[in-house]
Amino acid sequence: MIYWFSGTGNSLYAAKRLAKDLDMGLAQITNEPPVEAAGGSGAKVGFVFPSYYGNLPRAVKKYAETLEIRKGTYIFAVVTMGGLGQGSVGALVKALKLRDLHLDYGRSVLMPANYILKYNPADPEDSEAKLERADKHLKKISAEIASGLQSIRMLPVTAGNLYKSIESLDAGFAAGDGCTGCGTCERICPAGNIRIENGRPKWLNICEQCVACISWCPEKAIEYGEKTQGRRRYRNPRVEAAEFLRK
Repeated sequence: MIYWFSGTGNSLYAAKRLAKDLDMGLAQITNEPPVEAAGGSGAKVGFVFPSYYGNLPRAVKKYAETLEIRKGTYIFAVVTMGGLGQGSVGALVKALKLRDLHLDYGRSVLMPANYILKYNPADPEDSEAKLERADKHLKKISAEIASGLQSIRMLPVTAGNLYKSIESLDAGFAAGDGCTGCGTCERICPAGNIRIENGRPKWLNICEQCVACISWCPEKAIEYGEKTQGRRRYRNPRVEAAEFLRK
């Protein structure tokens, strides 16, 4: 099984490519890990997720620290990044070690940069070029994982205080007049951090800052204060919102 976490779709796309090449299943990483143990002797388990300042999304860290993985499982990780990725591989190594588990393979893949809270996401032409290069890289990664290669490329973790002020991470989000109350943001948030109340989204202070809500709003009605006004919205063009939506 490949466990994936994604906000704008880059990691979901990478997970889908790997799953197809490796003939593996897909499971979304949300707040609660499954109870049933994964893997086993000769089996593979993968984690695919974005790099957050060279660290792990909180939901991924929780999964790695609590998901039951049987001994003898080949464990791999693929991190999508706009800049720093190998530090996130190192963070996963540390999380797995707490369970006496070993990461067998780890790589990062450059994808279109899209952290809209800090900068204007990549334009469509640049994004497409990066996705084409990522495809070639993912094909190579799939072949290496299939062969059982033991190889990890990682750097020291760079953002140990990533969630230091967790209660305020979503304080800047708000829906403007264009909001229709459709509920897309509520259903697409992997952290379950949004609830529609009286036809408007309410953020619940358990934000991952994955920017799924602002990126996938069909009306582009969500902003993060003044920072995101006028900035492009990025969504991986090779995945659909329906692939994220919680029932």
